Amino acid sequence: MFELKKDSPEPKPEPLFASPPESPARRVAEGAMLVAVAVIFGLSANYLPLVWLVALFLWPVPLALLVRRFGPGFGLMGMLLTAVLLAIFIGPLSALFMLLNMGGVGFWYGWAARREIKPWPTVIIGIFIAAVSMVLLLLCSSWVAGLQINDLLAEVDYFVDFYINTMQRNGQLQQLQQLQGGMTTAEFADYLKSYLKSMLPASLIMISMLEASICYAVNKYIFRRLGYPMAKLPPFKDWRLPWYTLWGLIAALLAFVVYHQTGLEWCQALMNNIIYIYQPLLMLAGLSLYYWLAEFWRKAWMIWLLVFMAIGAFNIVGPLLLLMGLGDSVWDVRQMLEKKRQNFV
Repeated sequence: MFELKKDSPEPKPEPLFASPPESPARRVAEGAMLVAVAVIFGLSANYLPLVWLVALFLWPVPLALLVRRFGPGFGLMGMLLTAVLLAIFIGPLSALFMLLNMGGVGFWYGWAARREIKPWPTVIIGIFIAAVSMVLLLLCSSWVAGLQINDLLAEVDYFVDFYINTMQRNGQLQQLQQLQGGMTTAEFADYLKSYLKSMLPASLIMISMLEASICYAVNKYIFRRLGYPMAKLPPFKDWRLPWYTLWGLIAALLAFVVYHQTGLEWCQALMNNIIYIYQPLLMLAGLSLYYWLAEFWRKAWMIWLLVFMAIGAFNIVGPLLLLMGLGDSVWDVRQMLEKKRQNFV
């Protein structure tokens, strides 16, 4: 009788980029390759209309890998070289715009992966860096990105004019004018343009925060494929906004008080922009808490109830989720209910 020989387990292949190269020449070669990839993604984001959105999320990844693989000093040199090369091809203003937009986020994700920082603080700080970068870019818009800001303002004017003309053709403009106190068409158009322009900073900040979130997901996938382990985010039902993230709402409250005491319009604009940024974040945190409560109480019908209410009465569901997210950020409802259950048992 012949005995079947068991197949020996195949050796696992060593992950790509598992260890940094020891040769200085190879370090320079790999660093130059990553810089070239970042430049290609940056050029694609500016010149290729069909792939610009994908390239916008991908171009910080080589910079993050540069920091993770060789350290922050090497990463800073790579970022500067990338900015210089992009400035040659797309101009210094556009290159600086891209560097301010997502360069800091890519550097932070690489450094956080190198120091093995937990994913939740990594994402929160990355989103914060993206928001601060956009604020700095808007504050320096007259010197750094005046052309881009003027283009955005022109797009707002074009959108409002198109919206007004559409509403006039549909016969719905009079109803909106009555809701605004009987404004004329020109007054209503000016009001809508000024309001949208005042909310433009919050809209751009929200876009940058969304970019940072997607960039983290892409960065995590690529890092894992290259052999760099990264911890997973907690399940959605455990998501919550830490209490220290609510300082922005306190600033909005202070701006509200100052506006009613002094009548300064920029305080009102600041309050509206901050609240606009926090609304989707608090609603997402409230939705996470709702899912956790449905599992905690073992009430699966709560999920279907929320779906039906969101379809038929979103004006009720939206504020409810917002209040739930705010309350959970302040009191940590999950921890309170877990303690009560343990004391009961």
